Amino acid sequence: MNEQEKINIFRKFTDFDDSELEIIMPYFEFKKFKKKSILLDIGKRSDEVFYLIKGCIRLYCEKNGEELSTYFFTENMFAGSYDSFISRKPSKVAIETLEACEVLVLTHQAQEELYKVFPKMNEFIRKAIEQRFVILHDLFISYLLNSPEERYKALLKDQPELLQRIPQHQIASFLGITRVSLSRIRSRLTKK
Repeated sequence: MNEQEKINIFRKFTDFDDSELEIIMPYFEFKKFKKKSILLDIGKRSDEVFYLIKGCIRLYCEKNGEELSTYFFTENMFAGSYDSFISRKPSKVAIETLEACEVLVLTHQAQEELYKVFPKMNEFIRKAIEQRFVILHDLFISYLLNSPEERYKALLKDQPELLQRIPQHQIASFLGITRVSLSRIRSRLTKK
């Protein structure tokens, strides 16, 4: 992928002008990953964040040997273990591609250099992190206030494409329920 193609991607979601994008884009590396690639293991420090051009990425943690999906990222989203990326501490989550993916990768070192040569990047990164915070806060509140069926309905309403792209057992773990419970919820909703 050449610099102009990267610029065209970033033009979709930033208000940076062409000269600013020309400064930024060399810090992002284009990469392709096969389906089921592990981009980060639990316990490793996150040194990269990924802007997803194509594909689907899953964030998950483990409890008693079971994988628990915590979030799914699709096209035009930044994916990563931000707590580890920012704090420089080991990650509590793993990152895996669920489909073949095309991404733009920003390393921690590149981000720090970019802050120095292009201070406006601080605002851009802050906005991306704020957006992620709001999403995760809403998800947390949903776990406190809503039943699994209500969470499933919200997923069905807000991100119906995920239900076609992600295995049911991962959707169930994301909702905090078993695969059997998810099957019952889906059955009840189709009968209504």
